[in-house]
Amino acid sequence: MFISIVVPVYNIADYLHYAIDSLLKQTYQNFEVILVNDGSTDDSPRLCEDYAREYENIHVFHKENGGLSDARNFGVTKANSDWIFFLDPDDYLEDYTLELIVKIQEIHQADLISTKVKATSKYDDYSSYHLKQSDYESLSVVTKEKALELMLDDKVATVSACAKLYKKSILERVPFPVGKIYEDFYVVGEHLALAERIVISPLETYNYYRREGSIVRSTFTEKRYDFFKAVAKNEEVVKREYIQSPELKQALQAKKLLGGFVVIGAKADSGLKDFSKDKELLKVEMSELLKNSKLSWKVKLKYLVFMFSPKLYLLLR
Repeated sequence: MFISIVVPVYNIADYLHYAIDSLLKQTYQNFEVILVNDGSTDDSPRLCEDYAREYENIHVFHKENGGLSDARNFGVTKANSDWIFFLDPDDYLEDYTLELIVKIQEIHQADLISTKVKATSKYDDYSSYHLKQSDYESLSVVTKEKALELMLDDKVATVSACAKLYKKSILERVPFPVGKIYEDFYVVGEHLALAERIVISPLETYNYYRREGSIVRSTFTEKRYDFFKAVAKNEEVVKREYIQSPELKQALQAKKLLGGFVVIGAKADSGLKDFSKDKELLKVEMSELLKNSKLSWKVKLKYLVFMFSPKLYLLLR
């Protein structure tokens, strides 16, 4: 099985080698790397060219800056495989990552596979774990409803495009939205709806490096409201494509509130005072909120205080 690994590159010269090194260490080596230089202005283009010269399975493409979604979509068009894996250039993989997803695909004939992301604040923090037969044989296919619920819960799986193997046709039919942040969340419901067989592994394979200055951790701008657009998009897709279940509805509501308060917190930390728009965007059905088992009473109380008085909420916060 041949895999195309798409790596979007933008001004990441100091970190790119960590991602590439983790690929060179993979116990499964039947893959190509598509480096998409998205208009970098640092030394990244030269580094990409150096890697492409040294390794015959590494290819580099240069394009004008269009953002993460545009770079990923571009990479998919250049892929020579029907299987796509995304690796952000400042993250790195466990050495068994590709071997695991290949074995899962071969055994379960899945067209979308998700594994677990581990957040880390340091590099070379590799696990000493070795794959066992049960890591891929004991798994089972899950419904799109259960898969989305688990990804919204953000424990075993996430809405991120990283740590996932996609059949390329899924990404061709629903590309990432250009110009938006929270782009992974925006399309996750549609991607799962297009997958006929989905398998989720609880094994940590992907090391997500928490770097200061990343898109969703930077100073508040109006773009942060893209989060609520992603929520609305998933609500629409779930109504259209999914079997309705209380658990899925609760997971989506919980994601909306927990993520929404992150956006509101970023806005408050930036010194902004008007939260009328946020109140409107955060609004949920009160009866559904009170019986949501995926939300703690602390979060429910936080919501009630904020909706009653953002000023009081900020004071208590």
